[in-house]
Amino acid sequence: NKLLTDINRWLNRKLVAAVMAATLISMTSATTFAQSTTPAAPPPAAPQPVVMGVMDVQFILTNAKAAKTVRAAVEKQAATYQAELAQQENAIRTADQQLQQQRAALTSQDYEAKKAELGQKVEALRQKAASRNKQLQQMDNGAMTQVEQALFQTTADIAKARGLTLVLNK
Repeated sequence: NKLLTDINRWLNRKLVAAVMAATLISMTSATTFAQSTTPAAPPPAAPQPVVMGVMDVQFILTNAKAAKTVRAAVEKQAATYQAELAQQENAIRTADQQLQQQRAALTSQDYEAKKAELGQKVEALRQKAASRNKQLQQMDNGAMTQVEQALFQTTADIAKARGLTLVLNK
C-alpha cells in the first residue's frame, strides 16, 4: 500500500508538471500570436523572469485513467468486431467446404456461380473488416484528442495558478 501511495503521489506530481508545461506552451503561443498581430505595441517595461515547469506528456497519456478508459473501450469494441467477423468467416468456410463436397453433383456452371457468390461474400467480409478497423481508429483518435485537450487545459490552469511562464515536455 505504501508503494502504491508513493506511486500515486509521483504520478500526481508528474501530472501537475505536465499540466504546467502544456499551459505555458499554450500561453506562450497565444502571447506570441497576439504580439505578432498588434501593430507597434510599446515594448514591455522590463523582461519577465522565466518560471519553468517540465512534464512528461507521454507518461501521463499512458498512465492517466482517462486514457486507460479510452483504450479499454476501444479494445472492447475491437473484440466485439473481431468476434462478429470470425463468426462470418466461419460461415463462409463452412459454405466453401459444403460447396467442395457438392462439386461432383453440380454442373460446372452451377459450381462456378456458387463459387463466384462465395467470392463476393469473402470480398464483402474484407471490406467490412477494413471499415471496422477504420471505425476503431477514428474512435481511438477522437477520444485521445479529447484526453489530450483536457490535459493541456489542465496544464494551462495549473501553470497559471503556479505562475509558470514556460512548460516543457520531457
